[in-house]
Amino acid sequence: MRVSAIFPPDSDGSSWNEGRGAAVDGVSRSPLAFPGHRPTMRQYAFTVLFALAACATASTPPGPSMPAVEAPSLSPAQRAAAFDLGAPPPEALGPELRLWATRYHTPAFRPAPPDDADTWPLVGATGEAISPPLRRQDWCAAALQGSLTLKGPNGRETAYAYVDADGPEQADCDDKLGTLPDGVKRATRRARFRIVRHAAGCGVRQIPLAPFRTIAVDPDVIPLESLVYVPELRGRPFTLDGHTYLHDGYLFAGDRGGAIHGRHIDIFTADGRSQPLSGLISSSPSRTFGAYIVDPNAAGAPAALRAQQDSICTG
Repeated sequence: MRVSAIFPPDSDGSSWNEGRGAAVDGVSRSPLAFPGHRPTMRQYAFTVLFALAACATASTPPGPSMPAVEAPSLSPAQRAAAFDLGAPPPEALGPELRLWATRYHTPAFRPAPPDDADTWPLVGATGEAISPPLRRQDWCAAALQGSLTLKGPNGRETAYAYVDADGPEQADCDDKLGTLPDGVKRATRRARFRIVRHAAGCGVRQIPLAPFRTIAVDPDVIPLESLVYVPELRGRPFTLDGHTYLHDGYLFAGDRGGAIHGRHIDIFTADGRSQPLSGLISSSPSRTFGAYIVDPNAAGAPAALRAQQDSICTG
C-alpha cells in the first residue's frame, strides 16, 4: 500500500512531509507543537509501525499460565504434633465409656541443699541411688507425678520416670497425699525410677509423655497404647510452648499410675501452674464425659499417633 493512500496530500497538492517543520514567523516549530500541524511522513510511519506492533501483541493469545505452587503437605506425624487429625468415622469407634479426668505434669526440681537433713535420693531398679538427694516434698511430688526433671548445678537437666513400687521403704509421703487410698500411699513410699532421655519424661513401655496427648489409665479398662477419642475435647483451645492449639480430641494411653483406677484417667499437661481444659479436667468422679477407644487398624489417626512416638526413651 502506498503511504499516500494513508496520508493523502493537502488541498494545495503538497504532501505531509513537505514543509511541516519550517519556521513560522521566523520561529522554528516542532511538527508536533501545534494541534493543527501534522507530523512528517517518517514520524507517522514510525507511529503506524508502533501501533501495528501493539495490535499484534494484544491479539496474540496468552501463553500457558504457570501452575499454582501448593504448600507442602504435612506428614501424619506432623499433623499429630499439631493436633490436626481428622475426626474418626463412626465405624472405627468402640462402645462409649464414661470417664472422669485429673491432670499431671513433670515437675522440675533442684537437688536438696546440703543443710537439709530430710532428704531422699531416687532409687533405681536394683535399689541403688540414681540421683542426688531431694527434699522430701520434692521426692513425694516426683513419686506422685511419676516423673521429674532434675536441674544440676551446671544447668544440665536429667529426666527420671517411675518404674514400679517394688523398691525399699523410703520417704513417708502420707501427709502430702491427702485422702488417697492406703495402697497408693504404700506404693508411693516404695517408688523406683529410671533415667530417661525424653525431656518431658516417659510413661510405661518406654513411651514418651506428650503434653495434652498422653493419659495414664487403668489397663483393665483402657489397654495401654490405645487411642481414645473424646468428642467433647475436640475444638477446645489450649496453650503449649507459647502457641494456642485447638485439640483434635485424641488421647493416647501411654502411662499408668498407682492412683488411677477404673474409669479415671490422668491427662499429662505441660506444667502444674495453669488450669487447662477447665470443665473437662474436673478432678471429680461426678463430672464425666463420653469417650471411645479407636480401632487400632483404622486408617488415619492411629497410624499418625504411632508415627509420632519416639522409639528411644530410656538412657
